[in-house]
Amino acid sequence: MCALPTPPAVWIRRRRRRRRDRLMMVACVLEILDLDDEEVVVGRTIGSTNIRRTRKKVKDMWKELGCYARKAYRMNMDSLKKLHSLLLPALRDEFDIKGRSRGKTPNGNISTLLRLSAAIRFFAGGSVYDIMLSHGMGKQSVYKSVYGVVNAVNATAALAFNDNGAEFPSHEEQREIAAGFRAMSAADFDKIILTLDGMLVWTTQPSAAECELIEIGERLFHCYRKDKFGFLLMAGCDHETRFRWVDIKHPASTSDYLAWTNTDVGIELENDDSDLILPDHVIAGDNAFVENMTMATPIPGTQITDVEDAYNFYLSQVRITIERAFGILVHRWGILRRPLSMSIRKVPSIVICLMRLHNFCIDNGDSRRTPTPRSRDERHIRRRAATQRTRDDERQAAVSLDSNGIPSALVGSGHHFRDAPRGRRPRRNNNDLTPMRKMIRKVADADLRRPAF
Repeated sequence: MCALPTPPAVWIRRRRRRRRDRLMMVACVLEILDLDDEEVVVGRTIGSTNIRRTRKKVKDMWKELGCYARKAYRMNMDSLKKLHSLLLPALRDEFDIKGRSRGKTPNGNISTLLRLSAAIRFFAGGSVYDIMLSHGMGKQSVYKSVYGVVNAVNATAALAFNDNGAEFPSHEEQREIAAGFRAMSAADFDKIILTLDGMLVWTTQPSAAECELIEIGERLFHCYRKDKFGFLLMAGCDHETRFRWVDIKHPASTSDYLAWTNTDVGIELENDDSDLILPDHVIAGDNAFVENMTMATPIPGTQITDVEDAYNFYLSQVRITIERAFGILVHRWGILRRPLSMSIRKVPSIVICLMRLHNFCIDNGDSRRTPTPRSRDERHIRRRAATQRTRDDERQAAVSLDSNGIPSALVGSGHHFRDAPRGRRPRRNNNDLTPMRKMIRKVADADLRRPAF
């Protein structure tokens, strides 16, 4: 015997009863919480409630952290306040809520200092959920604070890499940098204006949709040498490990040489008539680059003379500065020690922001210097890499820094000769007396040799 279909009127009555029951339940909840109905439902689905949060003050969190506050923020309180004052105009533009068309803020507005605090804690490697609890914010507010601070830092002229917001150091700045490198060089190398190298910025595997938008294939973001996805960060630093030139436009599979020759600075320096660099001054790079009138590199091979071996040693004494700068950057901002799980299009702006904040910390005495491997606490940059075991092998789960403060898992990421073979590179005429050859002659005249330990 077949059941008769339910009449439409019965369905209508059932829907009405369910709707009435839901409204009664909402009314009971509101009565229990003793909340204003209008305050709760504005800008939200009817019946949803606001999570009550207590906005905390930065000075109170600082007191609670005690001696660990500086480690949590990677800077002292005075530096944080100074950074806030520099960013205040840009932060007000980023977090302006006066023109809000709908919704309220039942928990109160979030101050610009609190947003900056949340962003710095996130950059330092803090969990977004811990930041939610410590700052009294929602998850979306934390991420909004992070991206707002990134925009503010990158838009603030006072945090630029060079004077007047220039992309490359001026001649006056180059003289100061050269004097700084000369003071730290045991071979009296006095013509080095930057040390140059590349580093892998570790990210999660980008989605096919994002790669289609930026017109770069997914596989190009995979660095086979490091078995990681990410961007190739090309950077040059001064003697104080401050970054003075940055380029992060190429995927991780790009070689250092190819990335350098496709930058604006690299293209300009190919012209012998360029006055971007002071005469007879050079950039110190590794063997990924080519010796010319503006670049000094180590001499490759094992069949080299004692003088050339000594030159390689004393050049590395200076060139290691950029590798230490990368180590300080990664050690200071903990989010770089794990894959950045965000849109691949946001990575360059965040990395540039972190490098600007790195320079700010050095300028204000919050530097993580690594003068010797025996340094401790804030100066001790060595960290063991946590590892996780998989079925077939043991893969690295964190970025380790060696005794010299170098992130060995990230530095030297590019395939140096994969897409730019050495045979196709411009060759130097043996009759040309490049600044690098003058440096070798200086080593020979001083009768210097590699120290024996």
